[in-house]
Amino acid sequence: MQIKVNGEIKIVKNNITLKEFLEDLENLPKVFVVELNRKIINKNDYLTTILKENDSLEIVHFCAGG
Repeated sequence: MQIKVNGEIKIVKNNITLKEFLEDLENLPKVFVVELNRKIINKNDYLTTILKENDSLEIVHFCAGG
C-alpha cells in the first residue's frame, strides 16, 4: 500500500503498525515526533496504530543550534 512520509510516497506492507514502520527506517534520530494525518501520535500508541492506504506521516526531529 502507499503512504506519504515527509512528502515522499513510500510503499509499505498492509496492516503495518507505526512501530514496525519506524523500526524499518534507517537513520531515525533518537528524539522525534510523529504526526499522522495532522495529528501528533503519542509514543505509547505506536504499537496499536495501524497505517492505512494514503496516510500521511510527518516525522520531525529537533536539533540544537545557535
